[in-house]
Amino acid sequence: MQTLTAPVALEWTVAGAALAGGLGIAVVGAGYGLSNSSGVGAGFFPAVAGTLMAIAGILWILQLVAARRTPDLATAPGAAVSGSDTTESLPPHHESESALVSLLDDDNSDEPDVAEFPDRQGWARVGIIVGSILLAALLLPLLGYTVVMTLQLGTILHFVSKRKLWISAAVAVGAALASRLVFEVWLGTALPTASLDFLAGLGL
Repeated sequence: MQTLTAPVALEWTVAGAALAGGLGIAVVGAGYGLSNSSGVGAGFFPAVAGTLMAIAGILWILQLVAARRTPDLATAPGAAVSGSDTTESLPPHHESESALVSLLDDDNSDEPDVAEFPDRQGWARVGIIVGSILLAALLLPLLGYTVVMTLQLGTILHFVSKRKLWISAAVAVGAALASRLVFEVWLGTALPTASLDFLAGLGL
């Protein structure tokens, strides 16, 4: 039975998360409506983005499944080259030629290949990003697009990118207002608004 190396196991995790997250985003986006009287609805672009993410996850999983079968065919009886007493075997991640590992591999044969998972700080950054996405999906109907986008971008910039608080806040507010200008004014797309009376009274 073939065991998964750390990079390949990480790829399975990312591919599965892309599939599940894409489906979730597509379902939530479709709930806001795909069309309205002025054009596309508030959920059109999230639904399309989620669908594409889910398709990418499926294709990634199919590639990983095909890559697991490749070493089995290479090690079948009669596959070894005659005339050599010893055969050199490639590391599992070279055999699979998976997309993420091939992108990250520097092909330096002089250095040993050591596969490591992210350290504690790396997992903390991953948790912050995933948590911010989940919280944004939950708080979007309550706080509206502008507030949620500002909080999400500010959190990622400050805690993940380690930017100063005022820089994170300024960039987050500017990006949220600019994206709202593009979608609402130029594209005529209705973005989710806040259900709280205080925020709704401010036009958020």
